[in-house]
Amino acid sequence: MQISLKYIFMMPDSTSYNFTILLDPVNLDYQTINRRKPAAWTDLSYHICPDCPLEKSGLARCPVATNLQDIVYAFKDAVSYDKVKIRIETEERTYSKDQVPTQSGLSSILGIIMVTSGCPSLDYLRPMVKTHLPFANISESIYRAISMYLVAQFTRNRNGLEPDWSLDGLTRIYDRIDKINISMVQRLQAATKQDASLNAVVILDSFAKMIPLTIGGTIKELETLFWPYLSEDSHLAPDTAGD
Repeated sequence: MQISLKYIFMMPDSTSYNFTILLDPVNLDYQTINRRKPAAWTDLSYHICPDCPLEKSGLARCPVATNLQDIVYAFKDAVSYDKVKIRIETEERTYSKDQVPTQSGLSSILGIIMVTSGCPSLDYLRPMVKTHLPFANISESIYRAISMYLVAQFTRNRNGLEPDWSLDGLTRIYDRIDKINISMVQRLQAATKQDASLNAVVILDSFAKMIPLTIGGTIKELETLFWPYLSEDSHLAPDTAGD
């Protein structure tokens, strides 16, 4: 059964936009349903990302740009700071929030599509889609990113691969995502009249820039939260009585 996330944007003029994201339940692949002929700005070569891993794949279109088309065109006249009501329905629960800047709501749905569209550089963030948290603030986003990465390293270790407990790899992932977001903004400039979609990607990019800069400080803050694990006499410590 596909994973479904339904986004409902209720606009100031009483119109509404409904978008349903369908994801493969195993690998979280975005189930593409494009209703438009691919525009020129979806060409893979158009403002192609530096060192794009798909450049020599034979693909004619950027899969991320192609999958963003329907939503970008729906909001091509939307202004970033127009306040909307957003309702997000998933199988487990429903989220609702009033007076949300359009750009913030768009950044949430665009982020999901970008990560699940088949860009190898963005695939690293797919595990976060599994536990998608709409309207997350920067602290929650950093916590989730670090947690995801550490689970990934535990998984690597279990599979006989060298883990990275230093989080250096997480910084490299987000440095790469920063470059992708910049290229995507350049693409969207050809697709929109107003700035809502552009600034939605800018918001995503601000997270991508922020996470590498704040990892060290966040870890120090978390040490106070995880104080039960830092005690030498913790019941979680290895049993050495038989040594």
